[in-house]
Amino acid sequence: MGLREYVIRRSIYMFLLIVAVVCFNFFLFRLPTLVLGVSPVDLMISEEMRRNLTRDMLEQLYFRFGLVPDPDIFDWIYMFWRYLVNMFTGNFGLSFISGQPVIDEIMGRLPNTLLLMGTSSLVAIMLGIWTGVKVAADPGSRKDVSAVTVALFIYALPIFWFGMMLLMIFAVYLPSVTGGLISFPLYGTIDTELWPTIKDSPFGGLIMAGDILHHLFLPMIALGVGGYGGYFLYMRNNLIDVMTEDYILTARAKGLDENQVLYKHGLKNALLPMVTVIALTFGFLINGATLTETVFTWYGLGRYIFTSLFQLDYPVVQAIFMIIAITAILANFVADLLYGVLDPRIKYA
Repeated sequence: MGLREYVIRRSIYMFLLIVAVVCFNFFLFRLPTLVLGVSPVDLMISEEMRRNLTRDMLEQLYFRFGLVPDPDIFDWIYMFWRYLVNMFTGNFGLSFISGQPVIDEIMGRLPNTLLLMGTSSLVAIMLGIWTGVKVAADPGSRKDVSAVTVALFIYALPIFWFGMMLLMIFAVYLPSVTGGLISFPLYGTIDTELWPTIKDSPFGGLIMAGDILHHLFLPMIALGVGGYGGYFLYMRNNLIDVMTEDYILTARAKGLDENQVLYKHGLKNALLPMVTVIALTFGFLINGATLTETVFTWYGLGRYIFTSLFQLDYPVVQAIFMIIAITAILANFVADLLYGVLDPRIKYA
């Protein structure tokens, strides 16, 4: 089977998987209604509030959130159809807590999450690949053993604990020791007190960008260092395996120096499996930031998921779950295609 047939087959699998996720997403967040007969509206309003609401007011409240009181089979079909239409038109409903459209809440936080996860992933990937190549050139050496030990230690660190340690050192301890000379924000994405004083300044945008980067530094380091260990170990092990292949022995027999063998022949082939890992990493950008954004009070989707779960804000959780699932499926699909294109040895069976 050629590449074209492989792409068609993978596209069909991807479509079927997305359909399955869409159906699962609909019923998952309606399990309380299916199993217990308790709707999200019942969780939103107290008995005292219910006594003060008329039947028309309750029906309007149910309709506002795309629900039906005491649904029968036809109501379920109607709700599922309405769910499909709304989802494919970008309408994820209204937040139970804020009453605002979920898509507006998500789009307001998405750039911050992409900024945090994009920069931290870039740091982790580049640092992991670079150090992995350096130590794989001399496996078993003291440098290799030390690097693996450090990487395993970092990989095992709870990301939330590491984030809290960074806050304690750089946002609490160092400012008090240096008299504020070295100081990082304790929380937030921007300095809300700074904006009113610079909004009319011709350099306001530049100052605000610097302030965002100032707030970004600690969570970026927490996520970047936290993800570094995995990339390092994967790159190192791949390269060590590649360096035992017959074509590496042939390259050495031709008289090529070790750097040419390592970078021209070894690294090129060892990077191929990293394509899948990196693609899947970007597929899980949103949920990967949940703990870090919560620790640093970063205004992003990760923290939004955390607070929405505790507040039982089902429309928000349902929408973000759908975005994460579809993003992961698409990332996996792109990784498969890239892997096949970059490595001509791949056979499509």
